[in-house]
Amino acid sequence: MTRKLLGQDRRQATAARIVLVLAMLLALPFWASAQGCSMCRETAAFQKDRAVGALKRGIAALAIPPAGIAIGLAWLTWKRSNRFSSN
Repeated sequence: MTRKLLGQDRRQATAARIVLVLAMLLALPFWASAQGCSMCRETAAFQKDRAVGALKRGIAALAIPPAGIAIGLAWLTWKRSNRFSSN
């Protein structure tokens, strides 16, 4: 009976984590829109289409390393979270 309750609690905790991650992902576009730099916006407004495309690709390329670090740390934390728990 105890193992069944532990499994049920674990499922509830997993479901809560999934809901939290989904809520954070839904809120992400709101945070991203607040990051507009007026100088960058003005500079990009006077550029040709090719330069604007290069600017967008550059921004995406600069976002990859921090995202990789954050994902790696989250994975490492998740992987080691059950290290000392007894089964």
